[in-house]
Amino acid sequence: MYRNSWQSEFIQFCTVVGLFTAFGINSGHGFLGLCGGLLVVILNSYRQLFQFYRWLVDRDNEQPWGYGYISNAAAFIQRREAKYKNVIAKQGKTINQLNQGLESLNDGLLVLNAAGYIINMNSSAQLYLNLRRQDIGQQIRHLLRAPSFVKYLNNAHFSEPLELDIEPRSYQLQVTEFGGNQRLILIRDITERRRVETMRQNFIADVSHELRTPLTVINGYLELLQGQLDSLPSPLAPALDNMHLQGQRMTLLINDLIELSKLESVGRERRGEIFNFTDLCQRTVNQLISLRDGCHLSLSCDADVVIEGFETEIASAISNLIANSIKYGDGTEVVISLRRHRNGYEFAVKDFGDGIKAEHLDRLTERFYRVDSSRESKVGGSGLGLAIVKHALENHDTQLHIESQLGRGSRFSFVLPEARIHEVVCYDSE
Repeated sequence: MYRNSWQSEFIQFCTVVGLFTAFGINSGHGFLGLCGGLLVVILNSYRQLFQFYRWLVDRDNEQPWGYGYISNAAAFIQRREAKYKNVIAKQGKTINQLNQGLESLNDGLLVLNAAGYIINMNSSAQLYLNLRRQDIGQQIRHLLRAPSFVKYLNNAHFSEPLELDIEPRSYQLQVTEFGGNQRLILIRDITERRRVETMRQNFIADVSHELRTPLTVINGYLELLQGQLDSLPSPLAPALDNMHLQGQRMTLLINDLIELSKLESVGRERRGEIFNFTDLCQRTVNQLISLRDGCHLSLSCDADVVIEGFETEIASAISNLIANSIKYGDGTEVVISLRRHRNGYEFAVKDFGDGIKAEHLDRLTERFYRVDSSRESKVGGSGLGLAIVKHALENHDTQLHIESQLGRGSRFSFVLPEARIHEVVCYDSE
């Protein structure tokens, strides 16, 4: 096209200038003829440029005609526009299909830019968060002012979803970051799920409380009968021992169910009281000495750590961890430590037992999960200990880490975050 335009321009120039020059030579004014031809070429070029400009400004005007660069450029622009219009039409159709798909979702979708301004949202998001279409372009923190949501958005830690109550409904918000630090918020209505979960927790708590009283009576009579074995037929002794053992296991199970229900029902926004975590560790170890059955318990701490939290919940967590290591270790030693960690202070319990296979590690905190059911029946336990630990630690903004190697024992640990640490008094190096 570039070559054809150049040839057309050259032919047109030569034709016009040649004709005017020849006319001038014939009339005895060759130079004037040459100047006239050049003037006509220049004026024609200005005319085409003016037509081209008018056509660019308003496409209703006539397209520049003729041969040469300007007319060919106008034709090139027109073809390219037609191509782009076709592409834009296809993209617009795709976008409309996507928008229709997003609108058909029951879950709310909210798109924010890096600064937190709303870029787009579907009708479900408007319904759930009490927003309007006119709110697009507004700062989400100004429209949704729940402190937990603002804190969640500002912290920019989106590994865990946020549960938000907007009366009378409850929602779960999951944030996903994509190109350019934009954020996609998925909003799910969990009101029904929350109601069913509350019913389950209340059912377990109520049943456990109702079972505790008759079970206490049964265990009391069994203990009374065990004290009268001399006056009872000898075959009853093993039966009474077994009944008493199973009664104790059921009591432990009921107590653990009640404790787990309490932990699941409390909110994470609580702060709690101030207490000495190091002293709590020492007291817990002293209380468990009676269970060690020859196992050596060693506790090492490098500081007095004072934290903000709930002492009974933390006591339950560390007690379960130490008791489990005593039960499932090799019976010789359990090492307990409290050490400085880059994110706070780490509490760890190490045993030297058989270890746990890797495929079991992620499921150990599930309710009633058994690694070895035959061994569990021998050592006892409700199967809820690590589930209690998990929920107690979640209520203190941390989580349980489990490391284990077959034949080399297991290590259970958690890190108390800096936000929970109130004071640290380090021991002298001497």
